[in-house]
Amino acid sequence: MELRALGRSGLKVSVLSLGTMNFGADWHGIGALDDKAASSLLDLAAERGVNLLDTADVYGRGAAEEVLGRLLKGRRRDKFLIATKVLGGMDPNDPSAGGLSARWIARALEGSLRRLRTDRVDLYMPHGWDPAVPLDETLEALDRAVRAGKVRVLGASNFSGPQLAMALDASAAARRARVQFDQVQYSLVARFPEADLVPVAARAGVSLTAWSPLAGGLLSGKYAAPGAAGRRSSSEAFPYVAPAAGEAVVRVLRRVAELEGVTPAQAALGWIMGKPFVATAVVGARDAAQLAETLAARPLSARSASLLDRASALVSAYGT
Repeated sequence: MELRALGRSGLKVSVLSLGTMNFGADWHGIGALDDKAASSLLDLAAERGVNLLDTADVYGRGAAEEVLGRLLKGRRRDKFLIATKVLGGMDPNDPSAGGLSARWIARALEGSLRRLRTDRVDLYMPHGWDPAVPLDETLEALDRAVRAGKVRVLGASNFSGPQLAMALDASAAARRARVQFDQVQYSLVARFPEADLVPVAARAGVSLTAWSPLAGGLLSGKYAAPGAAGRRSSSEAFPYVAPAAGEAVVRVLRRVAELEGVTPAQAALGWIMGKPFVATAVVGARDAAQLAETLAARPLSARSASLLDRASALVSAYGT
């Protein structure tokens, strides 16, 4: 498995990483994995060279982190970098149990460390922008966590280009630890980060990490259309993909997969792997067979990558 630099952090991450949103809870209706099933995925990931596990405190409101904590205890912990996030509401009856205030970040990080059964997380990131909290307060709290040795590398998730620029400028002005990566939705049917985020990140030496690189399974090619049997309707699917966009891109993707001698899922991941600004793409799985397929992805030939570039750019350009 190829390793890529994560911003200017000094860490290198596998170009494909394992997402754990379905560990221990049926989050977003994608089905839950018990400890036995999750353990088989961790074993396979380690065997194939994956060194990064992605989770969040809000996945199952702590359930995913708890599963990881149980399964990584002991020798397994040293095989992986752990990334987790803060922002989402952890208690539906307590509106203060979420957000990016200094008070909540400190409390949430302690909760994540406890559930993960570790004394530090390798990658820590706001799960999005919090307009209710001053940016300086958030960045100061995150810097404090780094200085305390509880976080190795700071990142962000779902920050736009202007938001990332603001965070970087504020950290530099105060001489604080800065964001080294931005984890955003990025796939053949979600190329919007290229417009404003990629240029900002490139100038600053910040990596992108891609969530939902298969668009919630649509780019696996197993569904004729976004609302086909086996996948929730377009309005319910996560993440949302406009039906026309999905159908158009999947048709070209299937053709490229045939040309390359790979599956559509491998072709979609291969396209992302060809983007030098992406450090890692986060893949999830329901079972070991599905994970084995995705982890066998490789970068596409220049011709195939160009075909997918043009097809997906046309979809984006015409507003589907």
